[in-house]
Amino acid sequence: MLRFVTSLALVVIGCVMLASPCLAHATLVGSEPTEGGIVAVSPEKIRLSFNEPVTPLTLRLFDPGGQSTEIAATAEGNDLVVAELPAAYDGTYALSWRVASADGHPIGGTLTFSVGHASQRSVAADPSRSPAISFLIWLMRIGVYVGWIGGVGGAFFLTAVARQRPALADRSILALIGLGAAASVVSFGLQGLDERDGGLADLAGLAPWFAGLQSRYGGTLGLGGAALVVAACALCCPRRRMATSLGMTSLLMVAFALTLSGHASTAAPAWISRPALALHGAAAALWGGSLLPLLILVATRQDNAGRAALRLSALLLPTVVVLALSGFTLAVMQGVGPESLIGTDYGRLLTGKLLLVFVMLGLGALNRRLLVPKAATGGDVHLRPLGRVLAVDVCLLVLVLAVVAGWRFTPPPRSIAAAEAALRHRQLLHIHTDRGMAMIQFGQRGSLDIRLSGAGGRALAAREVRVSLANPAAGLEPMLRQATRVEDGHWRVDGLAFPVGGAWTLRLGILVGDFESLSLEGTMAVP
Repeated sequence: MLRFVTSLALVVIGCVMLASPCLAHATLVGSEPTEGGIVAVSPEKIRLSFNEPVTPLTLRLFDPGGQSTEIAATAEGNDLVVAELPAAYDGTYALSWRVASADGHPIGGTLTFSVGHASQRSVAADPSRSPAISFLIWLMRIGVYVGWIGGVGGAFFLTAVARQRPALADRSILALIGLGAAASVVSFGLQGLDERDGGLADLAGLAPWFAGLQSRYGGTLGLGGAALVVAACALCCPRRRMATSLGMTSLLMVAFALTLSGHASTAAPAWISRPALALHGAAAALWGGSLLPLLILVATRQDNAGRAALRLSALLLPTVVVLALSGFTLAVMQGVGPESLIGTDYGRLLTGKLLLVFVMLGLGALNRRLLVPKAATGGDVHLRPLGRVLAVDVCLLVLVLAVVAGWRFTPPPRSIAAAEAALRHRQLLHIHTDRGMAMIQFGQRGSLDIRLSGAGGRALAAREVRVSLANPAAGLEPMLRQATRVEDGHWRVDGLAFPVGGAWTLRLGILVGDFESLSLEGTMAVP
């Protein structure tokens, strides 16, 4: 066990050394042209701004007649995708885009804009991903986790803890390893399909498989697949010490594989999140992987079943502590709070997982205090209750893995908060002149929050503020509004209704005194 702790420490150190600055799950926060905007002439490029660096996957432009053209895209400044556009005529266009986040998860959407004027009919929309593909991605993710937790963790238990085991235990764990391997292979293709936004029929070609291999999740699947092979070798190895070493190695490989992609692996700072994720994965595999093989030892009434349960009970106490501390660390780094536990899909999945884990912990405490000490004395009468509890634990573990697989489709709260902050920043207009400054925030329900200051930076005590908003490209004449004073330097306009989004020209007419006025002008992006 000392060798295992030392090896795990080396994995954690490796995660720290390989950690690089990472951001949150990518979200589109702005574009040029803006969503729904109308431009006078065809733009040469479209710019998509995200809240983190992204990798462009596929972009298709639908013209007003519904014809689509695949266009090239490159990343600029680590967070900007620039697409070269073909010559365009008047009407409404739709750009269907798909990019990969820093955590390896593909995201996509459609941007609509018009040249000259809006079309009389809508352009063709890009078909969304089939629910069948989402279901298969989730199902295969469960299979991968079953292989990593049940297969690799079970091999570690049989080689390092149980030591003597029946052939049924080996065959059962090898079956889980085979399931994990098959799910991993299919996941390569599904990952590629998701990135390319293709259909199930595309799996017959090589493109999605190559895309899946080249993705960040492909690295995780590759290392995890190697861990499955090592775990199978551990079960087949006749030398006990060599088998134990191989079992430990496979468990550490899974712990490291988890840090190569996913939401938790990109939480900043990475030198904390990745070691915490490695520890969490190793602890989960050690605990979860022990349940099925121990159940088989108990169900087949092996002579060493009670002793193996006793050794495992002593090992699980520090394991659960590591699991809880690392899990709490990851939850905090993901921005999970009381509100997000019920207010976001990510939080609701976490709540469901915690409820299931708490039930498992309760059953574990029952085992440790009552059932395991009795089972260690031998006898069917003492093994039978332990077997029933272990069977329930195995079922609960499968449910936990099903819930965790659902995180594949849900951005964490920190990502949502970062995207909202980036969006607020893009809807902030700062106008600066020698005579004064204005900070204008576009808010909800068509409101404008205006902060005025003089050349010295102090709040500007104006008598009156008039606001003019115009969109010449859309053929809209200026809208004139009188701002309401909140306090010195703070004015507000409510109830604005923008017929179209896009770039609007904003002018402020500020009356400072009887014979003194100030005029400020800028361009604001309206969603």
